[in-house]
Amino acid sequence: MLINTMKLHKLRLKLLKSLSDETRLEIISRLRHGEELCGCDFEKIFNKSQSTLSRHLKKLTDADIIIGRKEGVKVLYKITDPQIFKFLATLDNLIKRNENYRKIVKLQNKI
Repeated sequence: MLINTMKLHKLRLKLLKSLSDETRLEIISRLRHGEELCGCDFEKIFNKSQSTLSRHLKKLTDADIIIGRKEGVKVLYKITDPQIFKFLATLDNLIKRNENYRKIVKLQNKI
């Protein structure tokens, strides 16, 4: 079944918006190797409130990037599909091709 173009654009935007935050990108990075982490682990890692991290985790869950499962009173999170890392690697490659990126790297190497 084909999704119409406008619906596809909306789904892409939802995914991209969910990735448009440094904390959320770092959450994804921390889950890279297939392990599960609970919300309390993220509180320690980021030194942020539980409510702030809950909003970030919900955004990633709503975009189907991560999934949570209850274990007692904890919710353990993991990546739903490792394809997200290929997508992020593709973004990295696009960034590296950008002239401004090369200028920044050159300046950093001079410091």
